[in-house]
Amino acid sequence: MTARYLAVKALLRQEEAGYANLVLDGELRRCTPPLAARDAAFAARIFYTVLEYRNRLDWMLQQFVKKPLTRLDAPVRAILRAGLAQAACMAVPLPAAVNESVKLTRAFGKSSAAGMVNAVLRRAAALQPTGETFPDRHSRLVTYYSLSEPVASLLEEQYGAQAEDIAAAFHRQQPTWVRVNTLRTTTAELADRLAQEGCRTALGPWDNCLQVEFPGSPAATRAFRQGDFHVQGLTSQYAADCVEARPGMRVLDLCAAPGGKTLTLAQAMQDQGELWAGEAVSARLPLLRQALERGGVRCAHTFCGDASVEVPAFRAQPFDRILCDVPCSGLGVIGKKPDIRYKDLDGLDELCALQRRILQTAAGYLAPGGRLVYSTCTINRNENEGNIQDFLAKNPDFRLQPAHPPLPGADCGEWGTLFLPHKTGTDGFFVAVLTRSDRSFS
Repeated sequence: MTARYLAVKALLRQEEAGYANLVLDGELRRCTPPLAARDAAFAARIFYTVLEYRNRLDWMLQQFVKKPLTRLDAPVRAILRAGLAQAACMAVPLPAAVNESVKLTRAFGKSSAAGMVNAVLRRAAALQPTGETFPDRHSRLVTYYSLSEPVASLLEEQYGAQAEDIAAAFHRQQPTWVRVNTLRTTTAELADRLAQEGCRTALGPWDNCLQVEFPGSPAATRAFRQGDFHVQGLTSQYAADCVEARPGMRVLDLCAAPGGKTLTLAQAMQDQGELWAGEAVSARLPLLRQALERGGVRCAHTFCGDASVEVPAFRAQPFDRILCDVPCSGLGVIGKKPDIRYKDLDGLDELCALQRRILQTAAGYLAPGGRLVYSTCTINRNENEGNIQDFLAKNPDFRLQPAHPPLPGADCGEWGTLFLPHKTGTDGFFVAVLTRSDRSFS
C-alpha cells in the first residue's frame, strides 16, 4: 500500500464519521506491511491538508466538474481532493500529483474516471484563489478559509471584522512548546539533552517552558521516554500556572485526560500533597495514568467520574485548588484539529449547560479562601464569559481575580482572559480565576 492510497482510504473513512486523528491512526495500524516512517508522515500530510483546506479545494474542483462533487463516487471525490491538495498546497510537482491520482482511480476500481481526474486536476491546479476571489466576508470564511456555515456565522456574530483574522490564524503553523519536568531535570539540562538529540530550543515566555524544533516526533526522543518533559501548548501551561498549586496542598483536576495540565500541577506541587485527577471517559484513563507514571508523579490519584455529578467525599474534605478545564466546542484549536472546522454546532446550548453544571459542582468542593480556575480551548463567548457571568451572579461568595500576566495581545476582560490566535499566536483559549471568600463554607 502506498502513502497516497492510505491517505485516500483515511479520507473515505473520515467522511463516514470519527475524529480525524483516530481515523488516521486506525488506518496506519491496519496497514500491512506497515508504511515506513517517511511514507506514513507523507500520508498524514495529505490527509490533514485535505481537511484543512477542504472547502477551498472543493470550490476549485467544482469549477471543472459538471455535476456537484457530492454526487461523485466517494473514492473519486477523495482522490481529487488528495491530488489537488498535493499540487496546490503541498508543493508536490503537478505531474506527480496528477499521475499518481490517475493510478489511484484504477487501484480503487474507478478506471472509467481516470480521464476526468487527469483533466480536472490539471485545470483546477492552475487556479490561484485568494480571499478577494469571494465577494463577501461570509463566503470567504466558508470557502476560502474552509469553515462550516455555523462556525463561520458564530465568528461573524461574536467577532465581526476580526473573524477573518481569526480564521486566517488557524491556517498558520504554531511552534511546539514543551513543559520541563522539574521533578527530574531543569530547563538548562533539558535544553542540553534535546540539543544532543538534534533538537533546536528556545526559552519560553515563562519558567520551565521551552520552544522546541524536533527532527521527528517528540515522543521519539530519549528525553521524552525518560519523562523529562511533556508537550503542552502555551495557553494550557498558562491555565495550569494560574491554579497556583503549591507543595502540600490538596488539588483537584476535574477533567484531566490526557494529563498535560495534571503533570504541570504535580510539578508545581513538587509531588507533595494530594492531587486528584478525574476523567469521565474510562477509555482515556490509561493515557492519564501513563503520563503520570512517565513523569514520575506519586502524589496523584486518578478516578473515573462525571465532573458534573457531585462526589460527597470531595465536599466533605474540600480542596485548596481546583482546575476545571471543561469539555468545550474546541473552536480555539481548529488549527490543530481541522475536523472541528466543519462542526454543525448542534447541541451547543446543552454543552454550555454541562459546563455550568461542572463549574457549579466544582465550586462546592472548594475550601474557603481557595482558588478555582475555569478554562476552555474555545473562543465562543457563551462558553467563556457567558458562563462566568452566570456563575458569579449565582455565587456571591466568589470573586473573579486577576490572572497571571498573560502573553502580549491577550484580552483581559471583565469576565476573564481571552487568547485570540491572531493576536497572541497561540490557540484560542479562555481562563477565569475565581476565589472563594474565606468567611464561610457551605
